[in-house]
Amino acid sequence: MKAQRILPFLHREEAEANRPLYQNWRAGLMRPILNIGLVLGFIALITGILTDQSMTETLLYIGAYFIVVLVAVIPIPYWLRAGILLLAVYLWAATELLSYGVLGDSMYIFLGLITIATMLFSTRGGMAALAVSFITFGVTAWLNLTGKFAFLETSLLAAWTDWVSNVLTLALFSGIIIVGFQQLDAEYLKAQKKSEESARELEKQKDILEERVAERTLQFKAVNEVGSAASSLLDPDELINRVVNLITDRFGYYYAALFLTDPTHRWAELKGATGEAGHLLKENKHRLEIGGRSMVGMAVSNQAARVALDVEMEQNRFKNPLLPYTRSEIALPLMVAGRVLGALDVQAAQEGAFGPQEIEVLQNMASQVSIALDNASLFQQVQQDLSEIQNIQRQYTAQTWERTANKEELRYEVGDEISSETNNELEVPLALRGGVIGNIKLDSDNEWTPEQRNLIESIASQASLALENARLVEESQASASRERLIAEISGKIWSSTSMDGILRAAAQELGKALNASEATIELNLKDNL
Repeated sequence: MKAQRILPFLHREEAEANRPLYQNWRAGLMRPILNIGLVLGFIALITGILTDQSMTETLLYIGAYFIVVLVAVIPIPYWLRAGILLLAVYLWAATELLSYGVLGDSMYIFLGLITIATMLFSTRGGMAALAVSFITFGVTAWLNLTGKFAFLETSLLAAWTDWVSNVLTLALFSGIIIVGFQQLDAEYLKAQKKSEESARELEKQKDILEERVAERTLQFKAVNEVGSAASSLLDPDELINRVVNLITDRFGYYYAALFLTDPTHRWAELKGATGEAGHLLKENKHRLEIGGRSMVGMAVSNQAARVALDVEMEQNRFKNPLLPYTRSEIALPLMVAGRVLGALDVQAAQEGAFGPQEIEVLQNMASQVSIALDNASLFQQVQQDLSEIQNIQRQYTAQTWERTANKEELRYEVGDEISSETNNELEVPLALRGGVIGNIKLDSDNEWTPEQRNLIESIASQASLALENARLVEESQASASRERLIAEISGKIWSSTSMDGILRAAAQELGKALNASEATIELNLKDNL
């Protein structure tokens, strides 16, 4: 089973090794290897020169060390630098093998060659280095055992069993190293892949969070706009149209409508809706029965939100032929202080368009609209009551001044008589509580300037108030006189203890108070019984 898991990886290994991160790891590994090679190679070179070695062996050591120095100093591509380094190690191993045979240290150097090849390239590189090592050992063993080649150190004689033993040992440790690095590569690439997937997932989550934040920001902006409209608009129709259009514009929903209950509380009448469908429905005075088979009717009747994430599964729903693309719908009651004013209906062309977040936002908007509509209704009622009071006051003022004018002519003139031929005549009305109780006429030889006109209008306004105050004072004084006279006559009547005295007192006091020439009081009970 382990071999089955490893072999497929060998076919993918080259492609995986070409990843930039993996290449950077291998390139970073090259520098410490070269540094160690320079230090240890220099020590080995000095040791070899100082010992009794042949000129050929010494030259091979010098050549190998020179190659390592060039690779460490000259800036060349990675693959070429790694290849030259492996060549230097191979020359070192081959020199050791040709000098001392299988009984020397060549096996350890070849093992190092295989390890470095696996680390710097791949497991395939290690297997190639192992194959080269086997071939080198095999050719050298055949030449030596057949007598065609003698080692530089002639005192070392190795049997064929020594060759087999060393080759098997090399194969064993090389296999362990290659398989170990193969597993390490696999785990490294697996961890790298997992890290990349985690990074992509984090990036994806970041994008999702940014989208949610942006969406939430737009929703709050829409709620603020609805709140601003609710606080600034006192016309219910204008407020309703503004709200439904804000919902479709800001949230991208298919349709939005607002219903208000009629005075009988039997129907929810459409007051505002979006799109061509909404225009047609409003023209046709569309309405839905409260408690009937519609989401709006059920929301108003139950005083609770109705949500259909899939309209095909909702039984209590009015399927409007003018809205064929509706796939999800929500109806929210408009409530104020326990009273239901109507319902807000929103429809979307996607299934499941109303999640907890959308429901919360729309519910907040519905609450704001409910309060605004109630305030607008109260404002209209107050305006209507105020208008009625003003009309009554205006009629009363007109009637009282008409009675006053009928009693006596109220007119005052200063200066010469006004000529009808003049073109500089100015007439300013004496306005009081929406009515006109008189006017001021002025004539001048010069044109009236705007400042003069403003002055006259201000004086006319003050004169109207002063006249009204004077009339009220006179009315109050007359009323006080009447009340005083009534009190005096009533006192004299109540002071009499006999019927004759009461009748006499009443007739005398009325005749005196009203300057009547004759006053008669007669009791005729027979005609009235």
